[in-house]
Formats: sequence, structure tokens, C-alpha cells
Amino acid sequence: MELNLEDFRKLKEKTKSDYDSVVSIYCNALKSDVVFNSDGWHHLRYDFTRSERSKKNQYNKFKHFNDSVDIIKKTMTIQEYRRAICPVGKTDKNGLRKTKIVEWFGFYAITSFSKRIRIMVVVRRIGEENGTYHYWSVMPYWNLSNKIRIIGSKDIEYN
Repeated sequence: MELNLEDFRKLKEKTKSDYDSVVSIYCNALKSDVVFNSDGWHHLRYDFTRSERSKKNQYNKFKHFNDSVDIIKKTMTIQEYRRAICPVGKTDKNGLRKTKIVEWFGFYAITSFSKRIRIMVVVRRIGEENGTYHYWSVMPYWNLSNKIRIIGSKDIEYN
């Protein structure tokens, strides 16, 4: 499937408008507000090496953005957690960067049974207890190609 650049541009503008309108939302799982700052918007468009993501990758993230807002509002549990010491900020005149503890919290949700789509939403916090939670990313986690998905001991059929 070839990506239409005009459709991409329109979706990007709409998502940017939606992103800017959110500001912050309360997350029950984190018992705190999640802020939608420029870091999250930047991460939707660029990867950790600061290289632009492919248009198709960006399109998928933009397409699922509004679902990610609903997931953060409704989720009651953290499904994934990761923690690391990472460089933050820009390099100083000596070429060094400060490091801090960074935490990532993952939330999964099935957004469409009929289309068989599950997405993962990531919220990040820099600095342990004093850090602010902020929106980090959204990604489609799986899209089933077959008609039956086995969950536990039950067969779920999709029509």
C-alpha cells in the first residue's frame, strides 16, 4: 500500500491539533496527571537517535493517537514497566550529558475486535519520585492475520 502524502499531511495536522488540545489527563493506574508536552509530540515523529521516523510509521502513530488518550484515561493497571539510567538534555561544552533515571510505563488495549488491532501506549517519567509523567508514544502492537486467536483456553472467533 502506497502512502498518500496529502492524506499523511492532513492526518499530521489533525493529530497535532488534537495533541495540543489535550494538555494533561488523569491516569488512574499512575494515580497522577500525564502531561502532553513537546517531548511526546517529537517522539511520535522522530526516533531515539533523533532521526525522522518513516512516513508510514508516523502515520500509524498519528492514526492511533486519540485511542491512546482514551486508554490513558481508562486504564487501571500498568501492563509493562521499564527503568534505565539515560542521558537527558543537550551536551555541555565538554561534550558530556547529564544522566537521570528514566521510567517507561506501558498500557495495552484492544481497540478493535473486528479489525483485530491492539495498541500499546507508553508514558515516560524522568527522575524517580519528583518527575512528571508525560505522554511518550503509541504503537500498534499486533494485527492478527488469521481468523482465530487463542486466549487462555478459549477460542475467540472474529466474524
